[in-house]
Amino acid sequence: MSNLKKNIIFKRLEPHLYNNEINNSNIEKLLTSLRISKSEFFENFPKKIDDLCFFYFENIYIKASKSVKRKNVNEKSISKKTNLFVSEFIKNFHYKKKASIFFLSYGLLNPLLYSKALYNVSSNIWYDIGDKSTDFNYYTKRLILFNIIRNSLFYWRKTLDQKKTLNFSERQVIFFGKLGKLKFETKKLLHNKLSFLSSKK
Repeated sequence: MSNLKKNIIFKRLEPHLYNNEINNSNIEKLLTSLRISKSEFFENFPKKIDDLCFFYFENIYIKASKSVKRKNVNEKSISKKTNLFVSEFIKNFHYKKKASIFFLSYGLLNPLLYSKALYNVSSNIWYDIGDKSTDFNYYTKRLILFNIIRNSLFYWRKTLDQKKTLNFSERQVIFFGKLGKLKFETKKLLHNKLSFLSSKK
């Protein structure tokens, strides 16, 4: 019910994002003019624009995730699965272009909030892919994907071109996928060499 209420409030506020009409100073005045209950708003978004921003990124990912799952793609390649989730996230982000520009601009002015929102998206992608890492790889995978998404959104903001951004993000996913394979093969080779040397003693 809480998420439904958030969506209702957000949809009523959304048109006022497009011309930067909303900020933390005037939001209560806007709530009054739109006849949105202040108690309901602050119950769902106590930190005002910060919470609206976090909710927006989370909601964009939920839509992207549902889109991927509807396609029911039986893909075994982790790199291709990752790219599929990132691509759908970018497509949904682009679809809501004006709101996305507002929250991306707000996020860049509030880097800690922005980082938390994108890390949450990154973590959710790995969860949906089925990652079961519990060691240091759990964090490295999420940080790498966090950087891919962050760089892709920077690129999107600069170009506002969905097709170019999708190509850009795919190249990054492929590049970091190759690095991951190289790291795995190097560790495997090193382990085998150490085992061989140990057996010679």
